[in-house]
Amino acid sequence: MAKIQFITPEGQSGEAELTTEIVTVGRAEDNSIQISHDSISSHHGQFQFDGEHWSFTDLGSTNGTSVAGQRIESVQMASGGSFSVGHVEVTFWGDDAAHGEIESEAPQSFSSSSQGDYGSQPLPKGIRRGFGPKAKAKPSGYALFYFLGLVGLGVAGYAIQTFLNLSV
Repeated sequence: MAKIQFITPEGQSGEAELTTEIVTVGRAEDNSIQISHDSISSHHGQFQFDGEHWSFTDLGSTNGTSVAGQRIESVQMASGGSFSVGHVEVTFWGDDAAHGEIESEAPQSFSSSSQGDYGSQPLPKGIRRGFGPKAKAKPSGYALFYFLGLVGLGVAGYAIQTFLNLSV
């Protein structure tokens, strides 16, 4: 049976078997495989078995999926192949992997084909949802005006206080 092994940048590791034809991966509890790491989106991607080969498709995650540092949308798996899901390193072991031996051929191929399947089309960044660092708010440029307004209120308060003390 096919399985994956994963290791986080902090050194936590895990292993999970791919027991159905579609196996979802993400931080949310409703995924087939839950990986609790900040760089993993709630529904990051899915493994799919087409009867002959396993593939992994990114589901529009925030931190993406990459092979050898190159961001991809879909990857066809070969036993011993590695890829990154967010910042988590994942190794795939297929049915033909005998006790963890890595095939001598290239570990996997990857593509961003446009055949019309779900993972082949890039998603507009505006509709992506996930858990990632929030973008820093740009300064509005009004900080100087706010400061001058506060100074003006302070001067006005001082002037009123002084006037009231002189008239008594």
